[in-house]
Amino acid sequence: MATATQQIPESLIYEEFGGRVYYRRGYRQVVSGLKTEEEIMGSSVFQSLIIQALVFYLKTILPKKLYWVPTNEAGLHLNHRQNLANDIVIVEKSTLKDPFSDKYSDVPPKFIVEVDIKIDPKEYTEEAATGTEMDYILEKSGQLLDFGVEGIVWVLTKGRRIILIKSHRIVEVFQWHETVPLFDDYSFCLQRILEDEDILPATA
Repeated sequence: MATATQQIPESLIYEEFGGRVYYRRGYRQVVSGLKTEEEIMGSSVFQSLIIQALVFYLKTILPKKLYWVPTNEAGLHLNHRQNLANDIVIVEKSTLKDPFSDKYSDVPPKFIVEVDIKIDPKEYTEEAATGTEMDYILEKSGQLLDFGVEGIVWVLTKGRRIILIKSHRIVEVFQWHETVPLFDDYSFCLQRILEDEDILPATA
């Protein structure tokens, strides 16, 4: 008899790390026939605009001779069965040996920015589902830090909070109007960026 996970198409897998497979948010509706795969693959309008605005801002402040800023679920291969997807990646050009590769990068980025959580954090089992979004944030960030990434920013549209993780012991939480440090002297204020792009109305 087929198990529950054997009935889930591999195309619904978003990431795999820490001994777990993470499926895209909404995959349960696809499995139950309430939605199609295409309906859960993309980002919302708001998420897409935030990503676009942040990428534009980062490309403006970072020296283009030193950094690339890939986006569009940039793949990262940490190890066997350790594959992650990232919304925005800041990569030092000197570390990326083959920019023409058709495989996931196996080089630690300098910094990573995620906009919301694209997975369902709960286990798909016959028993009670477990797992929370914060568990996922901490687990994924820990994997990235161990891989050599200097820091991870999580932009959360619900509650309009930003989580900054640069070590296993310290998690900082910012509001959108506050300035968030990245590395060296680089930082960003999301509220100001979104106002400049007319995504959010300007505050007085």
